[in-house]
Amino acid sequence: MGANYMSEFLQKSSLFPTAFSADLARTTVAALRESALAEWRSNAERFYDYDDRDADGEASIDLLKPPVRRVFEHDVRRRPDGNEGPPVAKTMTLSEIEQCFADGDDPFACTDLEISPLWQIQPRPVAVLAIILMCATIKDQHALEQVFRPGGLTLMLCPSGQMRSHLENVAPEVLAYWQENQPCPTGQNVACHIYANISDLAASEQKRSIPKFRQAIDKSLTRRAPVLAVCGAKRQLSAEQESLLYQSLRWPSLSANAVIEALRLTHSNTGQLAEDELLKRLPDSDALRRLEPLQVAAAFEETTTLRVADRISQIVAVQNSGPHISLSDVEGLGGAMPPLKRMLEDLNAWREGRAAWSDLTRSAIFYGPPGTGKTMLANAFAASAGIPLITTSYSDCQKHGHQGDMLAALATAFERAAQQAPAVLFIDEIDSFSDRSSRRLNDGYLRGVVNGLLEQINHATEVEGLILLGATNHLQDVDPAVLRSGRFDLKVEIPLPDRSGLEAILARKLGSANNAALNLSAIAERILGEPGATAEALVRDALSRARMDHLPLAQRHLNAATDQIAPALDTALLHRVAIHEAGHLLSALLSSLPTPLGVWVTARGGRVEPAPLATMTSRLAKAKLRMCLAGREAERLVLGEVSNGAGVGPASDLAQATGLAAQMELNWSFGESGLVWQDVSQLDFRKLPGKTQQRIEGHLQEAETAVRALLSENIDILKNIATELVQKKELTRIDLLNLSKNLSFNAPIDDNGMPSEFLIASS
Repeated sequence: MGANYMSEFLQKSSLFPTAFSADLARTTVAALRESALAEWRSNAERFYDYDDRDADGEASIDLLKPPVRRVFEHDVRRRPDGNEGPPVAKTMTLSEIEQCFADGDDPFACTDLEISPLWQIQPRPVAVLAIILMCATIKDQHALEQVFRPGGLTLMLCPSGQMRSHLENVAPEVLAYWQENQPCPTGQNVACHIYANISDLAASEQKRSIPKFRQAIDKSLTRRAPVLAVCGAKRQLSAEQESLLYQSLRWPSLSANAVIEALRLTHSNTGQLAEDELLKRLPDSDALRRLEPLQVAAAFEETTTLRVADRISQIVAVQNSGPHISLSDVEGLGGAMPPLKRMLEDLNAWREGRAAWSDLTRSAIFYGPPGTGKTMLANAFAASAGIPLITTSYSDCQKHGHQGDMLAALATAFERAAQQAPAVLFIDEIDSFSDRSSRRLNDGYLRGVVNGLLEQINHATEVEGLILLGATNHLQDVDPAVLRSGRFDLKVEIPLPDRSGLEAILARKLGSANNAALNLSAIAERILGEPGATAEALVRDALSRARMDHLPLAQRHLNAATDQIAPALDTALLHRVAIHEAGHLLSALLSSLPTPLGVWVTARGGRVEPAPLATMTSRLAKAKLRMCLAGREAERLVLGEVSNGAGVGPASDLAQATGLAAQMELNWSFGESGLVWQDVSQLDFRKLPGKTQQRIEGHLQEAETAVRALLSENIDILKNIATELVQKKELTRIDLLNLSKNLSFNAPIDDNGMPSEFLIASS
């Protein structure tokens, strides 16, 4: 294999940056194989006359792979470069070659189809692959000489913990060969320090792993030894060590070219391969990048190059098995989609070299009610990008035990994501990591956990290609330091799906079971206000009913499943719910609050989705307080009495109104309690001073009186809105914007003399 081969290979391969690098890989593997062969030859006379069982006991287990006699008669007599002659393909017709391909044989990789080209002597295939990738980081003689330069260190960034484990076995031999055979500035041995695979360490050791790694490097630097540091991220060095870097070498990702070059050295005795056929059979680079050395080693146990490629494809197929959903399949999430599609386009631009990583938005946190599809959205983003999704959560980490184990599990998830980048790391239940400022009995524990999360997020921002996504049901409970830009750039609300969104979710979940006879719109109408997870559960139930009947899915199966999940409202209750929600809506439209995002009535009640407020003023707080109390007042005015609907649970209208009135008085100083701030979330209302209780009650009474008068003056409009809600079940933001225009003549004048309808339309 001469210069012509190297020139030809470099034209097709993106693995080696230069001919120097490619030649270094070939000669290094040959040298290590020659070393193994020499050891075999020196021991050959001792065990040649024994049978295989006796030989197993005599030879080194690292060098011996039975049957010994075949190894001795075959491998020991081979040249270290593995080449034994021209490929048998040269004597075959095209149809014969194609038949070999069909049988999984590679006639280009062997001189005789009856003689296996496999090497039985070390280095094993995954070690050969490690050597090839290690050599691919050295682009020229200068880079190689820097490795042996004392007074500083070379950093080799290898994200895969498993690959670093393999390097611990082969790197010393590789460095010894380089030092012996390359013109280097010093004869001093290189001190090679490899950061351990964190998943191989006990939790108690993981916390000390970085300090121990740094201390070992410091000792070598003190002895004036050249240092090669191999780790997953630059941050694993100390600041002082970073200042002493001569060069940083980035470990290449596993690619088709890397697999092919490894096969050339492990599964060929001609120096050639059926490269075009291999490229057809191997998965794409993104899929290969996700494989661990353990999986690659298993595939390389196959006996021919093509069977190795087929086995790798099988492993990837299993790894990627399961249902897939892309962003184009996601429906009913309103404004959540545009920013995610922009993130996806930016990621693709970076991968194509059209954008710098530092210019990209690369993190987002999803928030909204449970079951709205936050986890599904993370899966869809990763699938659309064609990159792996690594997930973790508070509960996943906490189940490992005490704080040290929990933080170690969190670190492992981040390291796995960094290793597979480009990738998505999804942190669910991020609100469970809590707020460091909260006053709880276990605040010390929580502070340590949140600090650990912040440290990992900071490190993640240094990894190019790593998209960070988080999810929470309660954005207000997440530590502000976690939410700040630079850690989570986008805050994306994931609302409950509208009717069209629910219909789309039903259709997607039904898949091939969907047909023209099914009225999904009617089902979507009945489950308005429910999350997408409810729609999916409904479909599973309906399909189960159809299977029990041994029939194709019919409308009656969907109706029965809907009755189970969302029983139909009786007419009187539906009318009451519509009156209640119409009161909330009309109060908002006749105020300075921004136009709500939507309103619907459902089998489990109703909801007006308020628009977010960028800030809070005394006028807005009073308007919001009136809106909270408007539902029960609408019931009183139209039906003559109120129901318990406004006071059921801590998320009820009265609970929200009470909390808001307390904030007005004790947090925002909108009342008469002075400027001293108090944490409302930690207060027991019954223990407040009597005057403070009276002031909070005064805010509530004032709001109730005002909204009663407002709704009384617009009672006909209130009834009309309720009637429309009974008929349509849902009013969209466009419906509400049109309604607000019709109400402009009724809009009150704000503090600046401007009709509040103008504020609504412009919001």
